[in-house]
Amino acid sequence: MECPHCHGVMVKERLYDVLENDGQPFVSGWRWGYRCVACGRISDWVVEQNWRIARRAVTADERTRNAEAGAARAMTPALALQKVILLN
Repeated sequence: MECPHCHGVMVKERLYDVLENDGQPFVSGWRWGYRCVACGRISDWVVEQNWRIARRAVTADERTRNAEAGAARAMTPALALQKVILLN
């Protein structure tokens, strides 16, 4: 398997879920995942799912910001002046 980040070699590895109960860490379980030997990136279905959710949220936020920036750029000084005159 190839790392999507650096194109290094990914190795299969046990990933442990470490939780904390009253300040005491304990292993709640484990699952198989992949770790890149070059950059250390860890990939498994939970990590990939969280990346997809975060990417969707950022994309929606960026779309909103880009739309607002486009509307602000479209407002030239002449149009702004006309708008002020019409409102008064």
